[in-house]
Amino acid sequence: MQNYLLMLGKSYLKSYAGLPTSCWRGVALSLTESTLMGVFYFLSIYFVNDLHIDIATAGRIISCWGLGAIVGGYLGGKLSDKISPGNTLAYSLLIQAIGYLLLIKIQTPNLLMVNLFVLGGATYSSITSNYTWVLKQCAEVEPQRLKAINILSTASNLGLGLSAVIISLVARYGFQYIFAMSGLIIASVAGYLILQERKQDKPNVIKPNSINSSNPHTDLAIKHNDRAIIMVVLGCVLSIGSVVSQLNSTYPIYINATFPHLGINAVGILFTLNSLIVVLFETPIGNIIGNYNKIFMIRLSSFFIGFGMLMLSFSSLFSFAILACIIYTLGEIVFFCMAQLICYQKAEGNKKGHNLGLYRMVYATSRVVGPACGGYIYLQFGGNIVWYVCGVVGFMSLIVCNYYRKSESF
Repeated sequence: MQNYLLMLGKSYLKSYAGLPTSCWRGVALSLTESTLMGVFYFLSIYFVNDLHIDIATAGRIISCWGLGAIVGGYLGGKLSDKISPGNTLAYSLLIQAIGYLLLIKIQTPNLLMVNLFVLGGATYSSITSNYTWVLKQCAEVEPQRLKAINILSTASNLGLGLSAVIISLVARYGFQYIFAMSGLIIASVAGYLILQERKQDKPNVIKPNSINSSNPHTDLAIKHNDRAIIMVVLGCVLSIGSVVSQLNSTYPIYINATFPHLGINAVGILFTLNSLIVVLFETPIGNIIGNYNKIFMIRLSSFFIGFGMLMLSFSSLFSFAILACIIYTLGEIVFFCMAQLICYQKAEGNKKGHNLGLYRMVYATSRVVGPACGGYIYLQFGGNIVWYVCGVVGFMSLIVCNYYRKSESF
């Protein structure tokens, strides 16, 4: 038994090995940024309790962060292609640091809206450019890229978990202290990256084009098919992202109402379980699924997410809600890593960052659209209808992706 556990442990640790050393800089940055970014989830408390802003206005202020994220994700990808991922990352972090520091002084709703719009844009721009930079370090090795995406996501989720612990410990000093700490740390990281980029900047050498003997008509058909696959995947990201966004909107309300005897603890248990599964198993699962057809995995994971949400409408027992949590979390792990990999791999050589930016923009849009639609359906028709709709969305994504199931390379 001891030997088996030792072998299992070695196999688990091995799933994190194999990345180029340079990639770990991006992983460390993802962990740091997500840890500091966690304060965003506490801003409503700061606006209402400290600044005495009403809840409705506080909601509009926070929504500006989401709108900024939509713009920032796209711009971050475009700038990564036009300038470089490293420079885009460094200056996005610098703007992000300024945004946090401005929160110390700004107190009027209008200025807060502008600041959060810029802050959301800078945050998603830095995330996009960091992913682009890390994936470029993996050269043309697809398994490395998939592993890099999974480890970056694991680091991000771990950072958000650590953020809740850190903020609960330092909140007694006030939000001003948290904003100052976040701003100064990010500014220091941005300064370091700017210096590193200046050292590494070299004039670009234009290499002569190699002779291409392939059929131009065949190449055109392949590119057209690739674009079609990207559009289908982005459509799934919008729909499935809207489903997953219910976890931060209607889901806590429904769980709290369905299991009143457990109170807020029910929500805490499920959120903790979700985070633990992602942090502990995303990278090992990513290594396993890398050998399978990517579109098939998008189909399967879409169904898992939709079915897991649909199960909530029948979850009269808390154990059933836990099972549903496990199912849709496994779907999340597979879906979002595969979607990013397809967007990156199917992009033309000079549009890798652009495609990752599109992915981030669409995902950020789903985080705005999903809660709005879910909240309306919940209010008008009840919680169970929300989960029925989520199940239908998951099944429809499976059907749409079915058309591309025989894609040779994916």
